[in-house]
Amino acid sequence: MNGTQKAEIHGVPGERARATGVVRALWPLLAALFACGLFAGAALPQVTLGVAGTGFLAAAAFLVWAVRDGLRGVNAFFKGARGEESVAVLLAALPRGYHVFHDFDCGAPGAIDHVVVGPNGLFAVETKCWSGRVTYEDSGLRVNGVEPSRPPLRQARSSAQALTRFLSERLGSAPPCTPVVCFASDTFEPDQLMVDNAVVCNASELHSLLVTHAGHLTADECERIVKVMEQKDS
Repeated sequence: MNGTQKAEIHGVPGERARATGVVRALWPLLAALFACGLFAGAALPQVTLGVAGTGFLAAAAFLVWAVRDGLRGVNAFFKGARGEESVAVLLAALPRGYHVFHDFDCGAPGAIDHVVVGPNGLFAVETKCWSGRVTYEDSGLRVNGVEPSRPPLRQARSSAQALTRFLSERLGSAPPCTPVVCFASDTFEPDQLMVDNAVVCNASELHSLLVTHAGHLTADECERIVKVMEQKDS
């Protein structure tokens, strides 16, 4: 937690993304080493010089592929983590009365990047750090005109639904949760857009969105929600 004049902060932003990136980087390399070990063990008793040379080249190529594939994976996850960290800085500037939970796990397909609880409502924020021009076309978000394999609006809505279920099971009911897709790279055109029950915005618009949203939670409602989330996060 931090100072009394700013939002209360819970958790560490980007922590899960970095851990996932490390695992993503290591498993191809470990798999390659394991496969090379199996090959060497099976071939060693009857190996010839030519077979050994061919096997060595194949193993070297496999290891190079594994390292390059692992580095691509870790770079992508670390880029996402940096995006979450930059958005976390903006969320930390929210006024007193707001609570921000980073990497909150409530049974969604993945941990929710940021959950914001405050006088203006409950928000599940999915952060993206995409390079390139981001637009909303044909009922979906696109980067440089291409639809991503994991649509972020679907992710944000799934997170909001999971959070609502989590709170309802523990409190008997839960306020509406607004799904938010936030672009840390500020590459979304326009800066902010309502899409049904969800909001898409650039990071530069996030603070304003959260403090002016039309939702409402009483201080008692916020306290009950935060208490339940703190118990889960501890």
